[in-house]
Amino acid sequence: MKRCNEESLGRHIYITAQEMRNFAERLLKPYELTLEQFHLLKNMSLVDGLTQRQICNLTSKTPANMSRMLDRMESKSLVARRVNPVDRRASLVFLTAKGESLVEEVLEEFESFSSKLTEGITEADQQIVRNALAKIARNTQKMSEELDK
Repeated sequence: MKRCNEESLGRHIYITAQEMRNFAERLLKPYELTLEQFHLLKNMSLVDGLTQRQICNLTSKTPANMSRMLDRMESKSLVARRVNPVDRRASLVFLTAKGESLVEEVLEEFESFSSKLTEGITEADQQIVRNALAKIARNTQKMSEELDK
């Protein structure tokens, strides 16, 4: 049986992503948020009053997962659902004042995290990594589309 190539780029990306995710989850724990919930709140802070379908598209979540996430965040008074005046079958989801304030507070934490994360890495090297990761993402998307055929 072949062993995992410890030096493969994919493995380095995976390990780095896991470390970053674990740290971010620890950072969010005092706020009683998961990384997924924060990602959702952050996206919602950019546009006021999104439908659940729009939020699903923004975050790549299924409607069932999104309903559960929104239920949890609504119980924490971070979001509020309101009737959509254009389509009464769908509700619009809004950040509450508490949700907006939490996003601002947590974003400050993440900005500090982000600057420490890239400490000692030149802007030019950061751009090389961004470009490489974008290409890897496109290649992965292509491979995924081929699986769907």
